[in-house]
Amino acid sequence: MKTLSVREQLIEHTLVLIRRKGFNGFSYRDLAELVGVKTSSIHYYFPSKDDLVLEAVREYSARVHERIRAIDTRLPPAEQARQYLEPVRTGFGTDQACLVGMLSADVLSLSEPVRDTMREYVRMHEQWLTGLFERAQPLRDKPYPVPPAQLAQVVYGSLQNGLMAARLFGTHERLEAAAAVLVGVMPQS
Repeated sequence: MKTLSVREQLIEHTLVLIRRKGFNGFSYRDLAELVGVKTSSIHYYFPSKDDLVLEAVREYSARVHERIRAIDTRLPPAEQARQYLEPVRTGFGTDQACLVGMLSADVLSLSEPVRDTMREYVRMHEQWLTGLFERAQPLRDKPYPVPPAQLAQVVYGSLQNGLMAARLFGTHERLEAAAAVLVGVMPQS
């Protein structure tokens, strides 16, 4: 197994801290203790917290994008939806939420580059979902009530809200209700 560089460790721990506590829930001191370095070492790699968070969002986004791209679009749409939802469902019950969802609460305190990267993350999900709905449409008995792009926005928003509400209530019910929106619009073959 590859040993992570200090920079990589900083990003990995930042991913966990944000997903647990949000942007304002940790400091460079917290991060320095986890990695075993001085705060000045963090400043060497990331002069500001925004620089660190920007890299964390980029890394998180790249990982999720790779996972989504790996879903075979030749599979039945319902199976594609199941694969899309799988990591969301298995991630519930941990102490970590979606990184971009957690940062959204603090969006007004974040720099424009961080917000732009977060927007791209959301657009990536919405574009993939739009494609899924477009592939599924010919297999459905009736058209969607709204265009696929709008449906993608509703479903993605529902999933993000479902994740946060599930975390708040400590139950799968809210997340499963949101997932049911996606599963419910898929043709059942």
